[in-house]
Amino acid sequence: MKIDLNLFTVFDAIYRERNITAAAKSLNLSQPAVSHALARLRDNFADPLFIRQGNKMQPTPIAKNVITDVQEALNQLQVTLAQSKQFDAKDSKKHCAISLHSSLEALYLPSLIKRFAEQAPNMRLTCTSVRRIELEHKLASGDIDLAMDVLLPVNDNIKHTSLANDELVVVAAKNHTLFEQSLDLNRYLAHNHVLVSSRFSGPGLEDFELGRLGLQRKVALRCQHFFSAGRVVANSDMLLTLPKSTATLLSQALSVNIYPLPVELPSIAIHIYWHENVDKDPANRWLRNKVLMASN
Repeated sequence: MKIDLNLFTVFDAIYRERNITAAAKSLNLSQPAVSHALARLRDNFADPLFIRQGNKMQPTPIAKNVITDVQEALNQLQVTLAQSKQFDAKDSKKHCAISLHSSLEALYLPSLIKRFAEQAPNMRLTCTSVRRIELEHKLASGDIDLAMDVLLPVNDNIKHTSLANDELVVVAAKNHTLFEQSLDLNRYLAHNHVLVSSRFSGPGLEDFELGRLGLQRKVALRCQHFFSAGRVVANSDMLLTLPKSTATLLSQALSVNIYPLPVELPSIAIHIYWHENVDKDPANRWLRNKVLMASN
């Protein structure tokens, strides 16, 4: 059975937009053309694929089962076409998307954007934060080009390489009582701490490692961003444990001191992740190289 590959672009658009009119607009097609393509898809799959609920087109179980394969196939086709052309960053108008934590944005974006401005003035960059459970799918579908995160267990179709290793340190207010003392383990555990995490609950990486040593600290505040945590610490007697590179940035902007962590914990390993489909894609390789250079 032969299937028009253009039908799968319609399938993907309807799945993303959940609306026939919006899908047609994103594809620059008429609404009747998209409706006709959907009818052909339904015949090929012997399934409705999308069922109207209010003003939304909700996917059926079969549509949900095949969407990942469809998006991966479309992404691979785009990569194949891109590889057939010579990539010239200076003239490229590519829109790149990277997933990374907000603390990594502050570390890497200034250097990365400088390289974009100098070498790829027409390219655009979007930074977002993808949930780790969705990371492999987002890379496979091409929704993001790269991800930057701690070392994660991933499938073989996700490639990765080390970007940096960062030791953990402690930040406290400059007028903190610790300023006149050394920060030993007992003082560290006795104070209240700020934990930076986007999750509602659960231990942070440092708490997990402390727990392995039979230790527990007192987390009095949980917030989403290191800069917010740094401002809290600068105006309280609370402590903040974080990677040294981020602590250095906070010390430049806020009235805080940096202390060595009074217990030996593993350093934070940051990796770059990409899908094997784009491993040889010139544009993706250029982007990976610029990210690596931004870490130096």
